[in-house]
Amino acid sequence: MEPYETHLALGAALAVGLLVGLEREQTKPDRGGAELGGIRTYPIFALLGALATLLGPASMWLPLVALLGVFALVAVSYAADIRRDVDHGMTTEVSVIATYLIGALATSRGVVEPMADRLILVAGLGVALTFLLGSKQWFHATAARVTREDFYATLKFLIVAVIVLPMLPDRDLGPLGALNPRTLGLLVVMISGLSFIGYVAMKLLGARRGLLLGAALGGLVSSTAVTLSFANRTKAEPRLAPVAAGAIAIAWTIMLARVAVLVALIYPELLRTLAIPLGAMIGAALLGLLVTFRRSDDEATRLELKNPFELGSAIKVTLVFALVLLAMKAAQVYAGDQGIFLASALGGTTDVDAVTLSSAKLAKGGLAPLTATIAIAIAIAVNTIVKTGLAIGVGGMALGKRVMLVGVLVIAAGAGALVATAAFG
Repeated sequence: MEPYETHLALGAALAVGLLVGLEREQTKPDRGGAELGGIRTYPIFALLGALATLLGPASMWLPLVALLGVFALVAVSYAADIRRDVDHGMTTEVSVIATYLIGALATSRGVVEPMADRLILVAGLGVALTFLLGSKQWFHATAARVTREDFYATLKFLIVAVIVLPMLPDRDLGPLGALNPRTLGLLVVMISGLSFIGYVAMKLLGARRGLLLGAALGGLVSSTAVTLSFANRTKAEPRLAPVAAGAIAIAWTIMLARVAVLVALIYPELLRTLAIPLGAMIGAALLGLLVTFRRSDDEATRLELKNPFELGSAIKVTLVFALVLLAMKAAQVYAGDQGIFLASALGGTTDVDAVTLSSAKLAKGGLAPLTATIAIAIAIAVNTIVKTGLAIGVGGMALGKRVMLVGVLVIAAGAGALVATAAFG
């Protein structure tokens, strides 16, 4: 036993009980007739759990009897409220049991060791419990914003990330050993995860809190979707062209930053070569934002995006990843750098992420960093040209000429920085 272990454990249990009890005391008026616990009752329950466990060696039945007593007390209190026709949930009753068990954990030797780890766990659980109890309004407001479709999309994402991904074999398969099922699954999870973070942020914060914020979060989901969204609005209302161009520019900036994040996740060393061209393109996109953006409070500027994770979309993304990986691997083996650049250009017409991750993976496997950097830059340039064409074709020239300016700045800055990197790097 460590020095003062018993004292520290009892102190931790008491502190957790006081923290939870303080929160429950403050919410008593909102709980109707639920008067089971307050600032004094919860510390007593926590100490009861700690003492019952501490005395366990003296009587093996004592912790079980004490726990059953807590259950009985909670049941009697709940039944009394029901008889008085008091309408409330079971949060208070469950929190009493949780506080008792956290107190018991504080003095449970051999469950979590060493003592410092156990007490940190006890403190963390106490804070988490208090947060859950005190955030009722926030959780209810958040749940009200979540649609049934959002819930199922989230569940599908978790199925892929938590169940399917660990089951995929972690070895190279297919032609040229280019396809690793675990790697493909991980890429899908990373891309979907980044998109999902942006989508959730938009749902919680609301794109209308700021046009640039909405466009930036939309860029995490899909810069192409942001481009099409604002192009459609500009087609219906041409005077929105300046604000739409600025929103598109910020979405493109976030897309470029997203490239850096993906490379850092796969092969951080590649950033040494990629940083200057990518930084130049980000700077050019921001310059385009400053030149083109004009603020507007028009309702039509609101950005709406669907949940980015659907099972069909995930399968499509996986196929794109597989095809790009296979094409770039074959190009590397049979056609050298020129073949890789051609594959990057073709991949960039639909998706920058696939080329980015494929290039990073090949660089990790031995591809020259400069070659991988050029491949990513080509994909970004082609993708920028495609999105500029969409802005012109859908939104018209009022938007198109502004977006074209941003695109030219991005491509020119990237090309110049790439030449400098090749010459002096």
